[in-house]
Amino acid sequence: MNNKSEISRFDSETLKNVLNNAFPQELVDSHSCIAQEIINLSQTLSYQYQLDFPELETIKSLAQLKISNTQIPVDEHKKNLTFIYQALHKKKKILKYYFTAFIVSVMRSPSHDHQQFEHYKAITLLVCAKLYAMGNHETPIKTVCNEIRQWSLGKRNDLANNLPDVIDIDMKRLIDELDSKRKEKLEISKSSRVGKQLSKIHVPYYDSFYNKDGILRSKRLRAPGTPPTTLIVNTIELEGTDVDTFQVTELMEFQAHQEVWANEEAASERTKRQLLISIKNASDNGYAVQKLQAQAIGNQIQKNNLLLPCNINLATKFEIQTLLSYCMNPSIVCEKTRSFLLASLTLGSSFERVSQLNFNSANNSLVIEHTLPTQKQRKPIIKLITPTKTTFFIALPYDITANLLNDLDDSTSDKISKLLSTINKKHGTRLTTTKISSYLRFLLKKESIDPTIIALIQGETAKTNPELSYTHLSDLDVKQTYDRFLSYLENLSSKTTKIKFEHQDCRTIQGQIGSPLVMSDEVLSTFFETLETRINSISGSYSSQQHNFVTYYVLFTLAISSGYRPVTGWLGKITDYNLLNLSLWISDKEMLQSETGRLIILPKIALRILKRYLQYLKAGAVDASRVNLDISARYQQAITGEQHLFFFITDDAIEEVTPSTMAAHFDSVLPLPLNWHRHYVRSLLFKKEIHPELIAAWMGHAQLNEPAFTRFSSYSIGDLNKISSLINKKLTSVNCKEISFV
Repeated sequence: MNNKSEISRFDSETLKNVLNNAFPQELVDSHSCIAQEIINLSQTLSYQYQLDFPELETIKSLAQLKISNTQIPVDEHKKNLTFIYQALHKKKKILKYYFTAFIVSVMRSPSHDHQQFEHYKAITLLVCAKLYAMGNHETPIKTVCNEIRQWSLGKRNDLANNLPDVIDIDMKRLIDELDSKRKEKLEISKSSRVGKQLSKIHVPYYDSFYNKDGILRSKRLRAPGTPPTTLIVNTIELEGTDVDTFQVTELMEFQAHQEVWANEEAASERTKRQLLISIKNASDNGYAVQKLQAQAIGNQIQKNNLLLPCNINLATKFEIQTLLSYCMNPSIVCEKTRSFLLASLTLGSSFERVSQLNFNSANNSLVIEHTLPTQKQRKPIIKLITPTKTTFFIALPYDITANLLNDLDDSTSDKISKLLSTINKKHGTRLTTTKISSYLRFLLKKESIDPTIIALIQGETAKTNPELSYTHLSDLDVKQTYDRFLSYLENLSSKTTKIKFEHQDCRTIQGQIGSPLVMSDEVLSTFFETLETRINSISGSYSSQQHNFVTYYVLFTLAISSGYRPVTGWLGKITDYNLLNLSLWISDKEMLQSETGRLIILPKIALRILKRYLQYLKAGAVDASRVNLDISARYQQAITGEQHLFFFITDDAIEEVTPSTMAAHFDSVLPLPLNWHRHYVRSLLFKKEIHPELIAAWMGHAQLNEPAFTRFSSYSIGDLNKISSLINKKLTSVNCKEISFV
């Protein structure tokens, strides 16, 4: 805890040396501006924070000595700070003078709470000053300064969504809330980006408040130019003679990014996916034979994943019917064994997985947590989207006793094995535990149930099922699907055993789950109307402002129309479009070790707006030639296909469309994650009951072993036209219309 008494002369001299870090000699002409910002930050702090920093008055008085001019207006002061930051950036001195770069950072994003930012910046300034004086805290100081600076640049949206409201609390409570939030994120995933970012703020705050000694650590670096990656490891169960010989591990690697939306897209690409097949015990077979065996196992796993009706490794109706007749006979099967068998069958999970699920014994139900990073957003964004809940219930039939499922003991496993062996010998079946647990997924996929519903029933996460991140749905959709599966089992066993699965009605409020990034028609309609109004309000033959608003209008229209991933050169070149048959070739990722893409059909309204944009480019090439020849040439290159179709103009300079420039431009018009349109359209297609495999093909989510539109695919242009017509109808209903840009 901090000492609230006056600081000593020695401490005062120490702070003087500390503060010199903010005033490098290379920026001697800017010292007055930097000092003014330090004073402004010290005056920003709420009273409850000032009590925890006895160094505050000394820092203010030391900064006052550096001020050489009179008070200047706030807007002019902010411009001066931005100028200093740009000078550091231009000279590539950000890392060298990281403390100064942090002090002169200015919040650029209009969608962020500027008052919150200034408070965090002020607290961080005082924390860093104290840690400098304490010594051995160089790394925490660098990291927290970098996090606040990156936040000011609009590159920490997900961090900002999770930061505590700093203004109305005190330092101790702020530290406790930061600790709670970071632990919450890191418990979900030890590699959570937001969790690590919260830790980078919590650690220096904690060390400063409780006077903790610093720690010097060595850091292992990656090879230069190597991007960070995330590795997901899954163990795959085998059956038959292979169980005792081989062990199969699935490895999926994808690039790790700072933003949640980028991690969603990276996870959905699945460009690196391998099976690691290892031998448990030494074998007399040679390497060539072992290699052939491994290839055969890998092929069988891929075949099983397809869930084909002809696959002998899937349970038949007769096998499930026979299993149910035994399960419902209390003289043969005890209550615990029956509960595990029915839970595995109806929840599509292995027995080990069932024992790890969260059950509510009070109402005999399964508690499902569906938490996504996108569910936490900043206050200005929440009013644009549809919030969702993170927990819901599925009522289990009374034949499944929930309070018996938390412990899978050896005795129960032996009883299950003996029962399956008895059934197989007596009825000539080939029932296995994997057949039982995979029957739900097989049947629901056969009935064209969306994979998000299947994954939720099975208790899977977005890491292994990227569709979960993009889909907004009702918990009632999941419950009704589960109840229909129970009804199917009742009908299936009606010829041999009369079964009626009854369950308690869980009196929970029906709500929305999954992705919250789905705007209402009213919000989207207002958005397009606002863009149209701004375009029409700007007069003149050529201006960068008019160009950018026209670009926004066309970009958002085509984004919703195509589901194009946010990448550099977003929405491609004019040569990717066929204006005669409304098709667009999308190549926004790589799969199967080669560059591939997908074909979609554009809605008619999107094509008409695109043609208007092409007219605008031709007129712009002429009008800009009187002002800026480089911009005029860029218009011409977009028309001919030499360069990408879209670009921004800032301060009479060309900015190509990249994720970073998109984030900066869109923040003032629609401050949502850059892939919000993919959430919006997938949820729309799900709601309209489009076939899930067609949705996956349109989204680019087709599995590595199920590529869409290949020689074995049954899809056609007619199927794509269904999606195109549906999106066209939606766009026209939200005031997205053809307008003249010239």
